[in-house]
This record gives sequence, structure tokens and C-alpha cells, in this order.
Amino acid sequence: MGSEGRKHIALLIFALSPEAQHQQKNLGGEKGLYELLNQHTLKLAKTLGLPYFHFTEKEQEGKNFGERYTHAIKKIFSMGYDGIITIGNDTPALGNEQLQKAYKNLKTGKSVLGPSLDGGFYLLAIPKAVFSEEAFLSISWNSPQVFRQMQRYLQKRNESLCVLSALGDLDSLSDAVLLLDRYINIPYGIKKVLAKTRPNGEKITTLFASYYSIHGHNRILNRGSPLLPV
Repeated sequence: MGSEGRKHIALLIFALSPEAQHQQKNLGGEKGLYELLNQHTLKLAKTLGLPYFHFTEKEQEGKNFGERYTHAIKKIFSMGYDGIITIGNDTPALGNEQLQKAYKNLKTGKSVLGPSLDGGFYLLAIPKAVFSEEAFLSISWNSPQVFRQMQRYLQKRNESLCVLSALGDLDSLSDAVLLLDRYINIPYGIKKVLAKTRPNGEKITTLFASYYSIHGHNRILNRGSPLLPV
């Protein structure tokens, strides 16, 4: 994409409004949590310095997640951008490091995937030439196969694929436990709210077992160390 790549790459934040997320997810009734997640994500977007677009339920179009996500990407590319980085707001351990790495790789024409522990992905970065509406709609969205299916597609279309370190996302109370026990770089305000939702006695071993079952690993990790790239 050349030295002017920053002008031709956009960041898509694909996330519902705090009100809609509060209604959709059950995390102890903490509506303020989603406001903090949005604030954290928008701060990252501004730090990255790229043009960014936040698609909430008001901007999203489609009958299901796959249609809405695919349409949002298609919409950004129709604006004339040559590359796109997509993230949500439910990965509080996501930081500037991952976004900068995605940008640097995308600028050279590489695709980038950031796997989530549940088999999905928290970040996708692709050149326009790699995007296929038909292929994206064929992904089994909201299933543990999302990452693997997207990875296979990207490797088929673009051999240069960068896979980031895996991160946990926030969809349930069990996820809150994992995030608190695992990641030290989560903003304090988000940690404070998550701590209120933590169920007593909840364990995270099954969550890690699920991740390694999905991604084909059988590695035991020390608490506090970063997850290794897939």
C-alpha cells in the first residue's frame, strides 16, 4: 500500500451501543461496564490515528451477525479504503500493541487475525482485494469454528497471514473470571466493575481447556504470562 498507506486504511469498530449490549448480555446488571468498554475502544482508535467508524445497531444492516458484519466491511471498502482493521469492544485486554502490529502488517499487504479463546477472533485486518462478500457470509458465525474458517480462507486468498496472540473476550460471567485472573493490562475501571460480577468459586481451567481443544494446543500456561501466538 506504499508510504501513504495510513490514508488508505480505516478502522471499523463493530459493537453495539452500551444500552443494547446491556440488554443482550447478562453480566450482573452492570450497564456502566459497556460504557467503559466503549470508552476504552474509542481511546485505542484515536491513539492509532486512522480514520475510524463505529457501527452500532443503528448503522448495522442484516438479519444476523454474519450479514451485519459483512455489510459493515463492504460499506467501508465502498468509501474508497484499500484496507480495513476490524475490532469489537468486548476484548478489554486489547491494546495499542496489537493494533499497531495489525496496521504495520496490513500496510505491507498481509492479512491479520487475532484469535479469541472461544474460537472466534477479536481482530481482523485485510486488504480490499482479499474481501469476498460471498465467502464471509459462508462463515459459521457465532460458532467455535469462526477463527479456523476465516484462517483457512485468508491463507487461501493471501499466503501472508499474521496471527496475533490470543485474547479473551467478554460474553459471560465465566469470561469475566478469566479476564480478571489472566490479564494485567485491562484498564482499572473495567477491572473494578468486572470484580463485582465475579461469581464465587468460579474456575477458569475449563475455559482454557476449551480454547486449546478448539485451537489444537495442549500447553499449560503460567498465570500472568502472555498467551503464545497460535
